[in-house]
Amino acid sequence: MKIEILEPFGYCAGVDRAISMAYKCKKENPNKKVVVLGMLVHNQDTLNELSKAGIETIYEEKTSLVDLIDKVDRNAIVILTAHGHSRAVEEKLEGLGIPFVDATCPFVTLTENMIKKAVFENRDVLYLGKRNHPEANAALSISSKVHLIEPKNIHLDTKYHRPLVISQTTFSNEEIANAIDVIKNEMSDVQVVESICHASTLRQNALKKLSQDVKLIYVVGGKNSNNTKTLFEIASESHPNAVVHMIQNASEINKKDLYGLDYVVISSGASTPKEITIQVKEKIELLMN
Repeated sequence: MKIEILEPFGYCAGVDRAISMAYKCKKENPNKKVVVLGMLVHNQDTLNELSKAGIETIYEEKTSLVDLIDKVDRNAIVILTAHGHSRAVEEKLEGLGIPFVDATCPFVTLTENMIKKAVFENRDVLYLGKRNHPEANAALSISSKVHLIEPKNIHLDTKYHRPLVISQTTFSNEEIANAIDVIKNEMSDVQVVESICHASTLRQNALKKLSQDVKLIYVVGGKNSNNTKTLFEIASESHPNAVVHMIQNASEINKKDLYGLDYVVISSGASTPKEITIQVKEKIELLMN
């Protein structure tokens, strides 16, 4: 059997940076409690490893980051996640005297800075994103002039002033392109900024270029990871004759899915550890022996 891991795999640069910052903070402060406000990255295996190193995650799906601060020990050091956050989070931490480390992905910061520039110029920003995703919430918190537009459910207000269209960094390039076409057909004077991160684009393209001979594709990543869900959707759409499974790790592989196959492909999200992807490949090899 041929088992192919699509490149790239392992952490993207932004995720790797955030994780390194968390471990560095704990190493430099061994006697202090270090906590992550929210999910540092959307991968439970990674969060488990952080926990083993003494780095706690404080997260509740329906609780805002600002409100989660109430659960933080006042003597702790807080790590802010790779997805970005509102200024209100920093202000509350500062007001309580709680030190923090900002692990926001530089590419997310670049997107936020473009939004801030447009708002400063008194423009409306049409933000293509997923409702209640932390990256989208951070962008929306910048100003009331930032409006969430869900790519698959577009409703436009013709009162937008010189709108800038920008997107969450983890969406499908094709989905965003289709949404932009809809917006341009309904509105004039629209400026579009490319904002899908390079790591997401490379992984998406690797799936699209994949041979149609493949009959089984595993997409490996956290269940809360939007970029992993995007890969799953692309794999399903681009390879309609293949079975596509989204799994978190090797423990979710079912041997019966492998019967009669000679070619299996593994794709992985940008927050999936390289070791987890390799373990998936090794588990497939073990089951087929």
